[in-house]
Amino acid sequence: MTDLDDGTDLHALMDRALTDLPTPVERLHLGAVRRGRPLRRRRRAGAVAASVAVVAALAAAAVPLVGSSGPTPGGVAVEPPPLAHQPDTFVAHPGWWDMPVGEMRSRLAALLPDEVAITNYAKTNTDHGPGESSTWSGVFAGTLRDSADVGPGSIEIMLTELPTDTRALASLRDQELSCDHFPDDWDISPQDGAVCETGDMRDRQNYRRTVTFVHQGVTYREVRRWTRHGSIYAAVSSSTERKWGPPASAIDAPLTLAELQHVASSLSWTEWQPPS
Repeated sequence: MTDLDDGTDLHALMDRALTDLPTPVERLHLGAVRRGRPLRRRRRAGAVAASVAVVAALAAAAVPLVGSSGPTPGGVAVEPPPLAHQPDTFVAHPGWWDMPVGEMRSRLAALLPDEVAITNYAKTNTDHGPGESSTWSGVFAGTLRDSADVGPGSIEIMLTELPTDTRALASLRDQELSCDHFPDDWDISPQDGAVCETGDMRDRQNYRRTVTFVHQGVTYREVRRWTRHGSIYAAVSSSTERKWGPPASAIDAPLTLAELQHVASSLSWTEWQPPS
């Protein structure tokens, strides 16, 4: 698997926007997110001005594009509201969101149903910055297949630190845990079986959101869960295309929504701590 190519993606996004095709603006941002820990944490801190600018320029939100094969992140873009406040700096702290990808694989394997197995996953970050490890941490992108052999599907798990700035946190909550703009801003229609639900209410706020839909024959399921200091994102798709677009590689996504919630809700993600 290779990272997203920002220049290629931008060119493709502009082409699709000009021809009125669904335009997944978040793909550029996810490319930056996966390039390293500082960028990934900066995104969670609310530094989404680049995404907002792309959304404003393209005036669209969308589902994944068709691309080359390989276990790469899916994700569905939703147009984020402009931030009322953006913190000047974000101080990253060591935590369970630094979990090495090999450890993530072991913990995921223990959470999967008996009939589902990990067939491959991305181990190496080929575009890491100076001084950064070439091994992924906090991000798992791979392929699953069940014993019924109905076809391979994709999975992605992302562990991130949440910002401490209250206004940045509120803005991020609206983007990641709200169903207010679903499915209108997702470029999918009700006949696609689009369902968004929130839950895990604490202090009159929800700490979990689930999304599921079928678009162009590809099934997509997503669970986002917040803890006190971090976020767990887990998603599966019935496509192994680079952008989780059509054609589908399996009859269904490799995990049901209940099974995906079991994965995202496990305490095993937050029990790990980096070496002191």
